[in-house]
Amino acid sequence: MSLPKLTESIIRSGASAQSFQRGQAYYHEGAISNTSRQGNILRGECAGTQEPFYQIQVELDQAGIAQTYCSCPYDYGGYCKHIVALLFTYVHHPKRFTLRQEPAELLADLSQEDLVTLVTKLLQDKPELYDWVAAAISAPPSSGKTTKKKRKKVDAEVYRRQVVGIVHSLDPRNVRASEAYWQVGGLVEELRQMQATAMKFLDAGDADTALTILLTLLEESSRGIEFIDDSNGELGGFVGSLGQPLAEAILHLDLSAIERTKLADQLTRLAHYASDYGMEGDLDLAIQATRYGWEEPPPGREFQRQAVEEDEDEWIEDDQWDDEAIQESQVWSQPTSPFGDLTEAKLNVLERQGRTDDYLALCQKAKRHLRYALKLCDLKHVPEAIKHAKKHMAFADEARQLAERLRSLKHIAEALEIGERGLKLKGPKATLGEWLGPVEEAQGRTPQALAAWRAAFPENPSLETYKSLKRLSGAGWKKLRPEMMAKLKGPYHKQVLAEVLLFEEEWDEAIKVAEGRDVWYPVVETVAEAMLQHRPEWVARISVKHAERLMVEPKSKNYPIAAEWLKRAKKAYAVLGQTDEWRAYLRKVTEKYQRRPALQAHLQQL
Repeated sequence: MSLPKLTESIIRSGASAQSFQRGQAYYHEGAISNTSRQGNILRGECAGTQEPFYQIQVELDQAGIAQTYCSCPYDYGGYCKHIVALLFTYVHHPKRFTLRQEPAELLADLSQEDLVTLVTKLLQDKPELYDWVAAAISAPPSSGKTTKKKRKKVDAEVYRRQVVGIVHSLDPRNVRASEAYWQVGGLVEELRQMQATAMKFLDAGDADTALTILLTLLEESSRGIEFIDDSNGELGGFVGSLGQPLAEAILHLDLSAIERTKLADQLTRLAHYASDYGMEGDLDLAIQATRYGWEEPPPGREFQRQAVEEDEDEWIEDDQWDDEAIQESQVWSQPTSPFGDLTEAKLNVLERQGRTDDYLALCQKAKRHLRYALKLCDLKHVPEAIKHAKKHMAFADEARQLAERLRSLKHIAEALEIGERGLKLKGPKATLGEWLGPVEEAQGRTPQALAAWRAAFPENPSLETYKSLKRLSGAGWKKLRPEMMAKLKGPYHKQVLAEVLLFEEEWDEAIKVAEGRDVWYPVVETVAEAMLQHRPEWVARISVKHAERLMVEPKSKNYPIAAEWLKRAKKAYAVLGQTDEWRAYLRKVTEKYQRRPALQAHLQQL
């Protein structure tokens, strides 16, 4: 395929100002190496700080930059500096990218014997790949249809041991509480990987194994709340999100009445336990799927759990419940669950089973117009999908999702049409505008790109969007700028307002923002860093002011921040040619706080 023409402005639109600047610097420093191009995929390595090299991959399509990946830990939105550096290298030196064949083309002429020999040698030379290959070979085949074969018995203990090991990795006996707090996110990510394993079995038609893993995740993850500090709600959010995947697994199964009753009671007890810790989430969906399956619940009524009596301090195992202990676990009442019905779960099951006609019929019946249009796209009925979307699409984010799907299917013109239509629909438009702007610009459609960025700016203003608007509006910028600046006058956009004023070199106006009421300190820091050469006397004064405010209280946690302000003051005094005055001031501060050794350690470094 012919690759699109990339420009620095397109790269800039997808990265934060800091990432763009640092990536540009990395490019000029020659940090990018081992570059290659395989079809529409760019790859390379970038010198790193935590690793010798970070692995980078960028996928291009006719609309520009489709997807990016970097092995660095950056997770703050937009392209990281390493991706920016790789893109800069491609823009300015495309011939540095070695052309490589596609894997299928590379291996096409090898016989089965040659392939076995090749893979055998690869596993001998790269033993770390052995487990990956073994897992790929042993995974059940994905047929897309529910198996008719007799369900096999799954050893639940295999999965239980894995989940218990993950959960108890943060047991107070294994890790200090102060350290465990910061590791909850990583623990939850491991649990999500176990959930992904369950869904792979479901995709392969093995709903029994999937259900076993999901039930184990629900039970053991819930128990973890008793000793894990879940102040941020990460573990609780995961537990509460298991309702829909559980419902999907249950809907795949042909359960007997006895099996349904037993499973419903088990889920009710687990949901009740989770609810005691505020983790119930959408678990009612799983109970509803167990009780009613594909049948519709009575109209106007919704599921509500009734607590099963149990000792608060004791977990009752499944095999300890006899007929007398199991009470009626469900009642019907007025609607209480905010999580809706089983439509989404049912659609996922129908899609997984390849029941396309039933899927489309349910979309129509339940008015899931976006999913209907997306499925038509997958079926290559793009004109019909667009016609349906134009008639029923109501929200901007629906347009974004459909436009992204059309782009992935190489229908760029249709994607742009839907995206532009979405800018006129209801709901937030920032995400759509930020996606659409670079695509329009890559196609050379300047007026449409301007309209996209203009729609995005009021909801999510940023310096980079402001720059795009200024660049694309040309002679119309004089008229457009006051409108955009008015969007920044609110109390929540002072950081962006300060950055814009600094970009426009309106120094005094930027100082007014920094000195305003209720301004966060990052705003002041941003202005102070930028004004060192332009208003050094103000930088010196404001830096000393904030440093002294932090030093006056005997709190050691504030001393490193105070030292950073004093470093700015030192630089400002140097610009003013007042080095002697700075030394005198530093001696005065050192003498004043001579009984604070923690602060003295920072002052000695100045």
